Amino acid sequence: MTAQVTVGLDGSEESLAAAAWAATEAVLREVPLRLVHVEEWPNTPELPAPHTRTLAERAEGLLRDAAAEVARGMRRTRVTGRVRHRSPSAVAGAR
Repeated sequence: MTAQVTVGLDGSEESLAAAAWAATEAVLREVPLRLVHVEEWPNTPELPAPHTRTLAERAEGLLRDAAAEVARGMRRTRVTGRVRHRSPSAVAGAR
């Protein structure tokens, strides 16, 4: 198993603070930082296609912006982001 620091993001101030803390830990441990956003999927049985795209764009934007923010002071530390479409509890147990 590859060592890394993983943090979940939901867009709240608390999750962004957790991402900043996780970035510091990743630098101290000299391991990559992995940002994860989980969308319950499907969150309703019948989502119109435009709404689905909007949710995906929001999630991708959240990860992109958070990665850019935490990467500013992180020399030589890799930051990755991933959107997962599952139940949050299933993702938390996955590697």
